[in-house]
Amino acid sequence: MCKRMYTRRQVAQIGLSSIGSLALLDLAAACGGTGASSSSHDTLQMSFWGNASRNKLTKNAIQAFHQQHSNITINTWYEDFTTYFDKLNTQIASGTAPDLIQMDMSYLAQYDKQHLLLDLTPYIKDKTIDLTNFDQSMMISSEDHSTPYGISLGGNYECMLYDSNLIQQAGVSAPPTTMTWAEFGTYTGELSKALASKKIYGTVDASGYMDLFEIWIRQQGKELWTTDGKINYTVDDVTAWFNYWDGLRSSGACVPAETQAAVTGSGASASLLTKGKAVFDTTHSNQFVGFQQLNQHTLVFQQVPTGPKPGIYQKPSMLLSVAASSKYAKDGAMFINFLINNTAGVRAIGLDRGIPGIPTARAALQPTLSANDKKVLVYASLVAGSGQTSNKTVLDPPGASKILKDLSNVAQQVGFGKLSVTAGAQSFVQQSQQALA
Repeated sequence: MCKRMYTRRQVAQIGLSSIGSLALLDLAAACGGTGASSSSHDTLQMSFWGNASRNKLTKNAIQAFHQQHSNITINTWYEDFTTYFDKLNTQIASGTAPDLIQMDMSYLAQYDKQHLLLDLTPYIKDKTIDLTNFDQSMMISSEDHSTPYGISLGGNYECMLYDSNLIQQAGVSAPPTTMTWAEFGTYTGELSKALASKKIYGTVDASGYMDLFEIWIRQQGKELWTTDGKINYTVDDVTAWFNYWDGLRSSGACVPAETQAAVTGSGASASLLTKGKAVFDTTHSNQFVGFQQLNQHTLVFQQVPTGPKPGIYQKPSMLLSVAASSKYAKDGAMFINFLINNTAGVRAIGLDRGIPGIPTARAALQPTLSANDKKVLVYASLVAGSGQTSNKTVLDPPGASKILKDLSNVAQQVGFGKLSVTAGAQSFVQQSQQALA
């Protein structure tokens, strides 16, 4: 068993300067069992980002796990994504890191560099975490230097959602299955003109959305990052991105800068789509059900606009990691396995964290899926067969998570005219280079 144990002083010496500023069981268990932990009663803490709905699903999974492992208790806390890592960093610095940590691809290398996450290889080798039939493309793209520091609880694709009722009110035909970026700009401009009297715009201003910017860059035929941990986009790339959204603002196709800047928080509740101010918004496919629950109108999936090259990829969603300092690493590994393999665990969390990486898990979900859940699977299947996907080959380097905020901040300054498009592009590239330095 490979554990790295840290005292509070050691954590402080390691330093969290690079991250401190940033903002679960086994289908085989039904056939054999998951292994046992120690005979003593172990209490673990788990952290995750999300909302009340995800909290309820997570607690259901924990309760199902506890029924099979009565000597293991798992307590939880959760935050909105925008504040989650700040609280996590505070706990780590105080020596009270959660045993189980929900981790994002954008932060994985950063936390690994600080030696804060446990290498799960021993538990994979002894089948405590059984990845026999796990989607290897999902696994590979969530490893750091070929080492698994977290297991994806599901995969998802970037998507756009639109309010079909508002499109009907606009008297505009439903959008085609695929659109180029230029066609998307034209279409949303028509929506804005038709809905002008209601002050509803065709789309949000997504110039500050890093996920969408990454797809844009990948559609130019390159990854966002180099293999040695540097940025792989240029001032010209960012200028083209900002120019596109500046054009949509000028034409009225997207919401004004002040409307976009008023958005606080993340997720469905904060979305301008949910607030009825925009017809289109961008999110991850696993968030569709949450969006629909908060919207009285019927929402429809739309593929991300296409570019010269395939750019969209299946993102390993919400990795579950074990803290290097955890005294209960074996228990944590058992819980991860329960979430990805066990029928009770799989059904407890459903598609909230993405589409499971194991075929038998997806099959176990089918009888329980709602109509909206099935729409998520249909969309994923559509994208997978669209010819517009390509595997992500370079993991986000340490410091990349800071760049998420940098893009949002600079895009806002460009939107308000405080920076020109060119000056904004230059500023963002400089900040990106500094963040990775």
